[in-house]
Amino acid sequence: MVDTPRATAALLSLVLAASLVACSSAGEERGPGEDAGQSSSETATSGDFTQQNMIITAVCSPGNGSGGLINVDGWNPQSWKHLAHAQFQLPDTAIVESDKATPNTAVRQLCEPDELPADAGDVAAIRSLFDQDFTKMAVVTQDPQTAATHVGYVDRAGKFTDLTGNEDFGNTPHEHNAAFSRDGSAVWFTYEVTDQPGISTKDRVASRALAGDHKAVDQLEIGMVGESNLIMVGRAPSRAVVDSSAFLSPDGKRLLAGGYVLDVPAEGQGVGRDLVEKGRYISCDGGWLDNDTVLCSADGRFAALDIASGAKPGAPIVPSNDYDNHAMVISPDGQRFAFLSEKGAATDYYLCDTKPGSTPQKVERTGEFSALGDTAAFIEWR
Repeated sequence: MVDTPRATAALLSLVLAASLVACSSAGEERGPGEDAGQSSSETATSGDFTQQNMIITAVCSPGNGSGGLINVDGWNPQSWKHLAHAQFQLPDTAIVESDKATPNTAVRQLCEPDELPADAGDVAAIRSLFDQDFTKMAVVTQDPQTAATHVGYVDRAGKFTDLTGNEDFGNTPHEHNAAFSRDGSAVWFTYEVTDQPGISTKDRVASRALAGDHKAVDQLEIGMVGESNLIMVGRAPSRAVVDSSAFLSPDGKRLLAGGYVLDVPAEGQGVGRDLVEKGRYISCDGGWLDNDTVLCSADGRFAALDIASGAKPGAPIVPSNDYDNHAMVISPDGQRFAFLSEKGAATDYYLCDTKPGSTPQKVERTGEFSALGDTAAFIEWR
């Protein structure tokens, strides 16, 4: 639990979105807030996420039992100046909260009241909801009458496109865990396969292209998804990984997934748990610092680990403490990382160097950044 209710954070994120005037240099709609005599460059925030040196956050404003609003914002990690903004209005039938394990979607990790995106695995799953520059967001919807679940996407204008489409007479579709390929060409998902009516026997991974007829392309049998995430890694093409976490090394040659490290398979299909477990278990799952080094939680003090066989984690990065710390994102050069720190009901965000003996710097919630509240996920550092 956190010290500020999610509803308060939701209201504050709406205030942020309105007051900072989401717009783009390409001429997207401008909102109120530009005083006479002030230039747009002084008052408006761009929708351009192609900028570098940016930390990107996502916050959910749940609807009243249906739908919801997702605010995505870009920040300068030195000044915390607001650099970019995008907003995604979810359709009323979108899965946002659920008291059941299925249907599942990473949106729940952002929007459910008792959930807090707390670690790198959660972050990777949430990041996989979006294309490269946050122009579209993958969505799972559910028909309240038939319980059919479809996958699709919503754009910044709030338009929802259902990729599953109309149902023919036959098996009711149960498509979950929608995730976007980074190039924006397809939405990937998991789906249930039944041998008998009403009995799910196995799960598979498939994709639906945004172009053409959106026909499902089967990719991988994975047995049972359970509580695993569907995470997209890489850009062109993206590769789907079903596990608790997944990160591609900077050179694209290795995969860190669920605490295992393995060479990226040559084929372009998805990666399931059975393949992940053929890798070498190193118990670290914080992401890559460089092509040969990963970040370990190390009892909340963090440490770097060279993945060479037999290597052990290095000296602790942060001082001894009694906080519950979770790594979230790593800077592109691997020199710094952001983490979430919990103690009791209080939560705070910190930035820290990756060198042993470093002192974390608390991210002060002042100015524009103060509107994010306690439930923001740091989903990328670019």
